[in-house]
Amino acid sequence: MKIKVYFSVVFVCLMLTAGTAEADTVTVSKNDEANYTIIQEAINNVKDGDTILVYSGNFTENVIVNKSVSIKSNSGNPDDTIIQSSNPGEHIFNVTEDDVTISGFKITGANNIVTSPIAGVHLEGVNNSIISNNKLSNNIVGIDLQSSDYNMLNNNTVSDNERGISLTNSNGNDLINNDAFNNRFGIYFWGSKNNVLSYNNASSNEEDGIWIEDGSNNNILKNNMVSNSDDGILITESSNNNTMSGNNVTLSLVGVQITDSSDNMIKNNFISNNSRTGVSIIRNSSNNTVKDNFLSNNSESIVTEGPTNQIYNNKIKEGKIHDTNASQTVFICPFLIVVIFGIAFIFLRKE
Repeated sequence: MKIKVYFSVVFVCLMLTAGTAEADTVTVSKNDEANYTIIQEAINNVKDGDTILVYSGNFTENVIVNKSVSIKSNSGNPDDTIIQSSNPGEHIFNVTEDDVTISGFKITGANNIVTSPIAGVHLEGVNNSIISNNKLSNNIVGIDLQSSDYNMLNNNTVSDNERGISLTNSNGNDLINNDAFNNRFGIYFWGSKNNVLSYNNASSNEEDGIWIEDGSNNNILKNNMVSNSDDGILITESSNNNTMSGNNVTLSLVGVQITDSSDNMIKNNFISNNSRTGVSIIRNSSNNTVKDNFLSNNSESIVTEGPTNQIYNNKIKEGKIHDTNASQTVFICPFLIVVIFGIAFIFLRKE
């Protein structure tokens, strides 16, 4: 009986391990020092769970990633491992499988405007993947997520694209420590929900630093730096229940603008030196809350048009409030109170 039991246990263990293979690492180089000379060849010959290390060099290709693999530059330095599109009308990395990592590359040249939107890295229907430590430039879209959930985009630099990072119908993604500059739009959401944007820098983008539209609800924007755009942060077209906190929004025409959207929270942000308006809530926007922000040196600090928007406990240094039917309590910067009382005291003494 004991022999039968031992045999059964061994048999079960063998069955459990029979289908499990160790993950392998293969290499890609332009020289003969590696397993492959083309990234696509490596993908075609590896299995799920494997890692592809790409040595420094210039690679001209468009890559279909249809396996759950990690593709990384061996150096970890995007500036010496460059992927240039061989066909500007196709995505450079076209990811179609879950659990993919792409890290450490400079990715450029997906810029055929006839077939827009073409991306440096494109995920469609992809979950639980990581795009990190890449530099993406001169593409229609730097990083593009379509119907892709629970992915991590971190420490990427996207510049000189039409859109730096774009999410369409993509939910539950984390965007952390990315730099988006010199794009037309820095970071763009369309119909995307429950995403977190934190510690990103969206600067010197032509139109919008961060643009959230068309039913993009329940997103969290925290501790981002946004500057030098037409709109620093734009929330529009029925994008509701988004929270903005701890952001530094400066040197734009409008710092934060909400249009046709409701139940958004703007709190504990530093909004300064915007040439037109610090915070603008207009066009059928209701039940938005603006509280505990510091607004400094904006031409107009806060403009609201819709009813039932709540504005209170904001510290304002220069810049008036233009309010229509909103409920508000305004706390002026203590420094200004001291100045006002000082001027009044001098005036009274002269009298």
